Amino acid sequence: MAKLKVSIFGAGKIGTALAVTLSKNADFSLEIIDRSEEALDSLRAMQLDATLRTFRHPEDLPALLSGQDVAVAAVPETAVSEIARAAARANVHYLDFSCAGTQTREMLAALSGQRAVFTGCGVSPGMIGNIACGLLEESFGVTDLTIRVGAVPRFPTNRLGYGQIWNVDGLIDEYTRPSAAIRDGRPVMLAPLEEHGKLSIDGVNYEEFITSGGVGDLSIFSHSSLKNVTFKTIRYPGHLDYMRFLLDDLGLRSRRDMLRSLLCNGLPVIEDDILLLMVTARGSRGRQPSERTVCYRFSPDAKKGPFNALTSVATGYAATLLSMLQRDEIPSSGVIEHHRLDTEALQSSAFLKPLLVRQ
Repeated sequence: MAKLKVSIFGAGKIGTALAVTLSKNADFSLEIIDRSEEALDSLRAMQLDATLRTFRHPEDLPALLSGQDVAVAAVPETAVSEIARAAARANVHYLDFSCAGTQTREMLAALSGQRAVFTGCGVSPGMIGNIACGLLEESFGVTDLTIRVGAVPRFPTNRLGYGQIWNVDGLIDEYTRPSAAIRDGRPVMLAPLEEHGKLSIDGVNYEEFITSGGVGDLSIFSHSSLKNVTFKTIRYPGHLDYMRFLLDDLGLRSRRDMLRSLLCNGLPVIEDDILLLMVTARGSRGRQPSERTVCYRFSPDAKKGPFNALTSVATGYAATLLSMLQRDEIPSSGVIEHHRLDTEALQSSAFLKPLLVRQ
């Protein structure tokens, strides 16, 4: 079977982690492309089996994809559309880790007629939508779904019980943007940081509250009998109070640059984290209330490099999708919908199974 020729755009944390993951597998041939020669220098030091290339202008991107099979946009959300446009012009498969905007979706819709298109291929959106939809197949009538995702330090050392695990700008967005939800069968937008709750996982206490993010597209539940869908973040107890103090009492909600500087300079970078994915389905069987909860816990794999659990699982999930494409286990054209993929097959993949602590 021929190798899948993958071009990864972006030599940051996600691009590097994906490159390290794929470079250890003989099914892939890699190119890593970035504007910054300095960013590529760190990859050269890792001696990966990959070709490293730079570019100056977006107009150069389609030519860089000549002879390649897949374009991966491991770049900030503001640059995703450039990679999507290049993939469409070069007529290659496409994968990203974010929720595509309207213009990007239109470009990718045309591409999907001939090539596979994977959008939102991280943890949330991405894998969590697959897990959530799996619970809709329960034997009782599911009417309420609570979806929770949280990456927290394994050993919290500050009052926030948190650190720099993902992207600080993304974190601020989660805490300040409204959250897409379903209430009484209708799509609504809920205020973030509301509906605080307590939960315990393996004897450890956590708190939960509404944030933006989630599954990315509530339409995946359109054919179900769901009345309510809520997305929440998991943190250690006390985190929410401190964030409300910063955002509301100190007024940093409207002073984003100051909040960003505070978090970037004050919070430690975390490599030893725990990623928790927890979904609860509620409904009834006849007159009897019924409930089922599934919880996945992931930890970093030191063998894969200095990447925390959240980064490792996000790129491991993307690598699994690319492997399924290479092996003809998913269609080679169309928009690939996460919720229609086999959950067990995903979790048992060589890229994700080593990270799964418990299920």
